[in-house]
Amino acid sequence: MSLPSLTRAVRTAGLPAWCLALAATLGWSPEAHAQQPSPVYVEPVAQQAVQQTERITGSLRARSTSMMAALEEGVLLELLVREASVVQKGDVLARIDTRRLEASKSQVQADLAMAQATLVEREAQRANAQADLAALESAAQSGAVSERDLRNARTMVQTQAALVEAGTQAIESLRASLALLQIRIEDAVVKAPFAATITARHAEVGQWIRPGDPLVTLVSTGPLEAWLNMPERLIGQVNLATASVPVHLEATGLDLQGTQARLIPMVDERSRSLPLVLDIQPPAAGSLQPGMSISAQVPVGAKKAQLIVPRDSIIRRGNSSLVVKVGAKNLAEHVPVEVLFTTPQGFAIQPLVPDSLAPGNQVIVEGNERIFPGTPVAPMPKDAPQGPGTEAPAESPAETPSSTPSDQDSQPNEGNEGSDQE
Repeated sequence: MSLPSLTRAVRTAGLPAWCLALAATLGWSPEAHAQQPSPVYVEPVAQQAVQQTERITGSLRARSTSMMAALEEGVLLELLVREASVVQKGDVLARIDTRRLEASKSQVQADLAMAQATLVEREAQRANAQADLAALESAAQSGAVSERDLRNARTMVQTQAALVEAGTQAIESLRASLALLQIRIEDAVVKAPFAATITARHAEVGQWIRPGDPLVTLVSTGPLEAWLNMPERLIGQVNLATASVPVHLEATGLDLQGTQARLIPMVDERSRSLPLVLDIQPPAAGSLQPGMSISAQVPVGAKKAQLIVPRDSIIRRGNSSLVVKVGAKNLAEHVPVEVLFTTPQGFAIQPLVPDSLAPGNQVIVEGNERIFPGTPVAPMPKDAPQGPGTEAPAESPAETPSSTPSDQDSQPNEGNEGSDQE
């Protein structure tokens, strides 16, 4: 049994005063022991205009993902990339055999040359028919030509003109066929549509490829998108006009800023959420990858004044929370609070007892979990240097979810008595 416990037992038993004198001789007195304050670190309560935020989760996605397919059929002659290859826009990915297309192109070129020669012949025949008609019309003025001959000459001119027009259109058709063949030949060379990384190959060299058969899958590099699952209850509350949204990378702890927030108006029937999309700029090449897990603090509602306390000042006991305030005469006071939301400076809280907490009040941030109401304390600023004779408060987690108010408050004497033991 400790000396204070022994003394209380002596008093309770009504033993003679010499027992108390003996205790005093040993260097202990109840008054001196009761007046020793507990050293604690404190920080002030602040009042700031803050905006409530809601934490939502999601994942990173590439801006573009494409499965490149063949446009022409033929044997795959070259596949120039493999998985994890990094390509730039316009880089050649694959080549398909174009010999059949080249042969068709040569045939069309020959047909075009023949059509052009035929057109020259028809233009000459048209010019001859026009000259004959002019001569007959001149002779007809003197009555030397019959009306029939004049009519046949005019018909011949119109026929030759139609043949010239047909030849011209045939040439245009062949030129269009030639241009189409050239496009098909160029399409046999598959190029990257954007800067990307190859994530999969779906064909091998020597394989017969048909139009639409997949060759490789590309995932774009550079800026990413954050796809977050926003609960439907927040519709109309999230402020999308904010310049940026804090995004946290769960795997590495990296903090980023998402911009250009936009909401896709389609609620998922199973999760009852809808996608919120943000633009993310990677801080360095390769530091972010599609599929990584993220969370974000999205702003809800408008800014308003709230009491802000440091994170370490909150003591959680079951479903309730409290802070320990340094009250009058440096006596500890337990103040029950409701934690509203998290801010970069700490927690926004609402005291459950009106006027029990005000801006500027000092709350204990270290040593608060062992302080009972009415305990005298020696408050020290958190950032104050520790002197050679100053006893630092014992550190322990501020959150004690396993403890409840009844577990600690129901036995204050035992808690104080335990702190008196040497």
